[in-house]
Amino acid sequence: MSRFAAHAGDRYRAVRNLLLLSCLLAAPLAHAGSGRAHDRQPQQFNLAACYQLVHHEGRMIAWARWEEGFSLEKTRAGEFREGTPVWIVDMVRAWITDAYGWQATDEQVRQWAEELGNTDDLPSAARLTKHETIAIWMRRLARNCDSRQAQANTPQPEVAGLAREETGGN
Repeated sequence: MSRFAAHAGDRYRAVRNLLLLSCLLAAPLAHAGSGRAHDRQPQQFNLAACYQLVHHEGRMIAWARWEEGFSLEKTRAGEFREGTPVWIVDMVRAWITDAYGWQATDEQVRQWAEELGNTDDLPSAARLTKHETIAIWMRRLARNCDSRQAQANTPQPEVAGLAREETGGN
């Protein structure tokens, strides 16, 4: 095969991969909300939809970052489908930025191993395979969903104050 043919093949794969990433980021969330694919994306944060985001969009970000080696700019270039809720756009954009700035720590490796139930012969964070790195990062995203849910369940000070006024409390 000539150099030109090899270069053209590389270029074709890069364009194909970018198009695939764009399509996957623009695709609707399957099974978000009530679990039916034809349902609309929830306009407000909800934990089930967040976990679906981790599963689908988080996986695509990890694929672009660690498996394909895409640049941050190339990964950010994916567009969202019109009407995608703001909370989803904001969360996915934050995850993209996080994926390119985050480095696993030995403490995170230990936590991950504890969750899996086996802390024998742990690799150092510097020696993780790309798939182990992805698994730890994806767990990090799920924890982000959990903390966001906890924030959503915590009454805001001004709302809590209104509730006390309505009941006559201080």
